[in-house]
Amino acid sequence: MALLRRLASFSAIPAISALIPFLVLPFLARSAGADAWVAIAVGQSVGGFLALVVSLGLNVVGPTLVATTPEAERPALFADGTRARLLAAVPAAAVGAIVAALLSPASEALSGALMAVAITFGGLSSGWYLIGLGRPLPLITYELVPRAIATAAGAAVVIAGGSAAWYPALLLVAVLGGVGAYASRVVSPRLLLTTGWRASATLARRNLAAAATETVSGAYTTLAVSLVTGAASTAQAAAYVSGDKLFRMGQTVVGAQGNALQGWVVEDERAHLVARARTAVLLHGALGLAGLAAFALLGPWLTAVLFGEKVAIDRMTAVLFGVAILCVSLTTALGRHVLVAYGRSRDLFVSVISGAVVGVPATLILAGLLGAPGGAIGLASAEAVVLAVQLGYVIRLRGRERVRVREEA
Repeated sequence: MALLRRLASFSAIPAISALIPFLVLPFLARSAGADAWVAIAVGQSVGGFLALVVSLGLNVVGPTLVATTPEAERPALFADGTRARLLAAVPAAAVGAIVAALLSPASEALSGALMAVAITFGGLSSGWYLIGLGRPLPLITYELVPRAIATAAGAAVVIAGGSAAWYPALLLVAVLGGVGAYASRVVSPRLLLTTGWRASATLARRNLAAAATETVSGAYTTLAVSLVTGAASTAQAAAYVSGDKLFRMGQTVVGAQGNALQGWVVEDERAHLVARARTAVLLHGALGLAGLAAFALLGPWLTAVLFGEKVAIDRMTAVLFGVAILCVSLTTALGRHVLVAYGRSRDLFVSVISGAVVGVPATLILAGLLGAPGGAIGLASAEAVVLAVQLGYVIRLRGRERVRVREEA
């Protein structure tokens, strides 16, 4: 029952969060024009990558770290993590604004830049800490609700004929306000900003492997839209963006389930680690197959309904996005719930490096040759490589554990 409650709370909240942008995206696609559609997507792509840099790997190891830290020491851990990420957030946002403005259509450069900044600062989210605590309610109060309000307001402005730039501008205010409001509940702003910087630097160094893992992974996932935009025509890039929007929603649901299970897998002094890790893999396998089926059956129709026929994906592209989401779901379980739980962060890093080596050039080359389907082939290939490498490590780890158990017996 505890597992079901955890899954329901931490899966439902990010799923709803992923649906919120769909309040404004259909209006952007239809009313604001292709240039705004591509610019917002580029800003989300660049900002999403930099948000991973800002998070310093806490999305991967943070929930486990919180769950295994004594209760009295957790606020200090939160403060250390927040300070460390603040150091990265400001320069990352500046870089993101410049890159997104250059990649966006010239008429919507401001929209792209503002979206990149808003999403970059999203890397300061307190989600890693709340997931480790097993407390979903503050995620609703401080992150979900403000972003929903900002998105609804942005939709209203676009419908009224206003600039698409209002959407990311309002979102930026909501992100910074929510993050700051929750942080002030955990630790006083004075203590947060004037003490503990050395401890924060130590935490950042300790998380370098996890941070590198997330950042490299972002090279072929969050940056995929930017890669396709740079290689393909605007029309093909717009179609890829439509599929990518659905993929991001599916990825959010997968990540939510992964977060919900991460603390649970290592609780109770790891007494149930093997059984719980197996359960996590099975749950993620089922979720990934559901995502594959949804993309293959509904992808072209859904993108046409939401974003318009002109930017809808074809059946081949939809199936490839489905394959990618299946691989993402399985690697979330194998990576976070098996490799990280057993202290094998290096193996996780090798797997995402392998995916990036395949995915980045494949996306650039195939998007230039085939357009949207080529970009989807690159994405699916990268995720499949990550899955294959992680499976190899997990099989080897399982063999070592069996040998260890026999020797202890």
